[in-house]
Amino acid sequence: MYVTSRELTPAPGQFQQTIAFGSEIVGVMNSRYGSSMAMSTEIGGDPNKIWLTGFWESLSDYQSFQESTMADQQIMAAINMSSSFIEDMKDQIGQIIRPPGERKAFAQMHRGRVKSVNLHAGMDWAMRIGDYISELSGTEQGLVVPVTGDQYELIFVSYADSLHDLRSMVEHWSVDEGYLALFNEGVELFEPKFEVTYNRFI
Repeated sequence: MYVTSRELTPAPGQFQQTIAFGSEIVGVMNSRYGSSMAMSTEIGGDPNKIWLTGFWESLSDYQSFQESTMADQQIMAAINMSSSFIEDMKDQIGQIIRPPGERKAFAQMHRGRVKSVNLHAGMDWAMRIGDYISELSGTEQGLVVPVTGDQYELIFVSYADSLHDLRSMVEHWSVDEGYLALFNEGVELFEPKFEVTYNRFI
């Protein structure tokens, strides 16, 4: 399975118009083409970022969706008009190695970067810690690797009904001895940088 994300950066003062555009375009795409696109905003990070994300069984499905929307005159006209209030757009494709649970109101993404010489060992470690956290928290911990972009990045994804639940999840596993032992195993496999972002679906 694959996930795609389109990062939208509104022009100054155009956040609400970009939200309205994103909501309308997602609704039209899902209605016409049976996609499961969703829109979210970043919380606790860059307040001026909006994300459009979708899940696909295969890259062929995503290609078919892309070709259909590019041939849709109404959608393309709306995208062309958005250049007046959206400053930048950026796409990324990822492969879902371990599926996250059911999408809820909030998501957290933990991003780490494997050292180039440790790619396979890092992947193995990520799967093991994903399995452990899922069992410990009762919430499936997704794992995504890039198809486009930085090929050494690993992204852990989990969903919750509130920001409190997201944070409680992390606090719970951060004091677990089994988790700490696994975490220490992975320290030497990764670059000394680990980034966390929260998103709210709207």
